[in-house]
Amino acid sequence: MDLYPHLHPRPATGWVNDPNGIGFWDGRWHVMMQWNPGSARWGDIHWAHLSSPDLVTWEEHPAALTPRPGAIDAGGCWSGVATVDDAGVRCLVYSATPRGPEEAGVAIARDRGDGTYAQPDAMILPQPDGAAFEHIRDPFLFRHEGRRLGLQGCGRDGRGAALLFEVAEFDRWEPLGVLLAAADVPDPLPSRGQIWECPQLVRVGETWVLVVSWADLDNGPRGAVAYAGDLVADQGGYRFEPRTGVTLDHGPDFYAPQAAQVGARAVVFGWSDEGTGPGARTQEEIDASGWAGTMTLPREVVLDDAGLARLRIVPEARALVGDAVGAPAPEGGTRIVDPAWMATATGPWRLSLTGPDGERDVAAGDGPAEVWVDGSIVEAFGPEGSTTLRAYPAEDEAWAWHATGAAPRELRLP
Repeated sequence: MDLYPHLHPRPATGWVNDPNGIGFWDGRWHVMMQWNPGSARWGDIHWAHLSSPDLVTWEEHPAALTPRPGAIDAGGCWSGVATVDDAGVRCLVYSATPRGPEEAGVAIARDRGDGTYAQPDAMILPQPDGAAFEHIRDPFLFRHEGRRLGLQGCGRDGRGAALLFEVAEFDRWEPLGVLLAAADVPDPLPSRGQIWECPQLVRVGETWVLVVSWADLDNGPRGAVAYAGDLVADQGGYRFEPRTGVTLDHGPDFYAPQAAQVGARAVVFGWSDEGTGPGARTQEEIDASGWAGTMTLPREVVLDDAGLARLRIVPEARALVGDAVGAPAPEGGTRIVDPAWMATATGPWRLSLTGPDGERDVAAGDGPAEVWVDGSIVEAFGPEGSTTLRAYPAEDEAWAWHATGAAPRELRLP
């Protein structure tokens, strides 16, 4: 069975990780991402660039950012955002490193007018006041009350934090203190991580939602959290007061989501790495295939009845849904040989892989739920949010779907 996620945005080959530069301009959605074009392994980080008129069909463009030997980004073009400057010029604001991600500064690449970006010769080194902060990176920009503000993630005293800056001009980042630190998150809200990465603030109705990716160092555990709350004026700056907090995705293979405010919508893509799920590929198999990692399907941040931030698949994705697929399986449920499909469950559900050697469980839930499968990525959506994981059918295996609900349906480009 084909393991490649053909319906998900990613370049044809190479390694990908964090989504970057998400936005909507010139009538198209744009998604950029960390990319190693020459290998299926992490390293030599460029920004890949894809665009779509409808969040369904994707076109690959030349790299938006490229590391340059001897320059400020020789060590990689790391995470950041797309925005516009005061003259209306499209800009990519990213973490540039001469050697590695631990020595990051803010770099601003400007559109030349033809969709390519002129990368700068100098970077900005925003320095927060007060106690020592480490691993400062991943710039994010937003506007509030007529001010342009910036965020960066960091660590302080072994705990994560999000720093706030005034960015009246792109080349001047004035510190406004800590927007929110893990140490200040009230119990029982989640507050993990030695560092916080990729902090972002978006609006869902009248509520602010702060998204942070938390990580422990030395390849420790990681995840993403969304806090819903208020942006409160504080000594010339702002602090974030969370009312609720929740794990943004419950799966093992979801990290570094980026949320982009497009009108009233907060559209999100996450990174799904190769993981260790059923039938996980060896490094040798990954190298031979020439690709690793993918973006998720596009999602939106919504608030549930309890005020918790959840992710749901965007309505545009319904254009992918086609005819019913699958056949009754002797052991029960529906046997599906199609590589891309979706199904709904009104109650408990279970997804597995079945073959000559028996059945391997992949995921299960109480329902109701929607489950979307594309090659080797599985995305489930239910009342308690989303779950993203990877599973890899062998050549002699098929998917097995056990649930009460509508028949599984194929996914294909319209």
